[in-house]
Amino acid sequence: MRGPGEPRVALCDEADDDGDFPMKTLREYVEARILSPDDLKGALQLAMRLEFATIPPYLCAEWSVTNDPDHTRTVVHRVVVQEMHHFALAGNLLTAVGGTPSIAHADFLPVYPANELPGGIAQELPVDLKPLNKDQLAVFMQIEHPDFPPVALLDTTPPPTIGAFYDTIIATFRETEPAIDQDALAVEVPLAPPIQTVDDAIATIDRIKREGEGVPGSPDVPTSAGTNHAHYYLFKELFVQKRLVKVDGVWSFSGAPITLPDVQDFLPSTAEPELSLEFRRVLSGLLTSLEACWTTPGTEPDLSAMFDLSSTGQDLIGRGIRPDFTWLDPSQ
Repeated sequence: MRGPGEPRVALCDEADDDGDFPMKTLREYVEARILSPDDLKGALQLAMRLEFATIPPYLCAEWSVTNDPDHTRTVVHRVVVQEMHHFALAGNLLTAVGGTPSIAHADFLPVYPANELPGGIAQELPVDLKPLNKDQLAVFMQIEHPDFPPVALLDTTPPPTIGAFYDTIIATFRETEPAIDQDALAVEVPLAPPIQTVDDAIATIDRIKREGEGVPGSPDVPTSAGTNHAHYYLFKELFVQKRLVKVDGVWSFSGAPITLPDVQDFLPSTAEPELSLEFRRVLSGLLTSLEACWTTPGTEPDLSAMFDLSSTGQDLIGRGIRPDFTWLDPSQ
């Protein structure tokens, strides 16, 4: 039983919520090393859940920004867009190996606050929907930590990382060379070529990993030169309020100072009638239309629903109300 004020813990995913292939924990997938065809499909469905689970917290942080002297909202928005692309790419990988994404149902949506990410990935700092501040940036850095577990679990075996999970998927593609359906339905993602070969699939997974948590190594080393750092480093710049710069060949957070924005605080609402009803309706419609892109030929993403979600969410937060990222049955 949950005590007063104690965050709810997200439960591990059930197999029957996600089609005919089994769903396991991230640890089970990593420890298998090479996945069976059904487990590969289950792992890719889990990848969709992982990528999506970060989007509501990032969106709420973005929408909370008001006065923003150093354009931090733009940074968070860039991360949100990339997470949406990673979510879509995971779905495209799933259809390429003969699976069907399952996202248009209540169980797909995470419960916030949560002490776990999908797949049983423990989080020391609860993942919740809050304004953009230093405490929330610490949560975001925890989620995106480069190839290191966010926390040590209570057993003696170090917990597997999201990076190791994606490496397991890459190894499975490389070792088993699963058949790729070149006519599989897919959502178009900018700068992402169609998945026509095993090499295309591996390159797609590598992009998700590289843009998200970055490459293995010290958390103070960005993935590449230039400004397009992985998400962890973008969030850490905001957290330490210093730009990440390279001086005499060494990267450090010693650049220009960053002023964090003013934000609008918000809380869950218990008002009647429900104030998030329209938001939930738009969210559920958006997930339904996205799932149809992978199941029904000729279906395109509903871009208007994406804009409506942003507009409705920002309106709620502007009124001090936390958007409710839960499913609304189409009959309601």
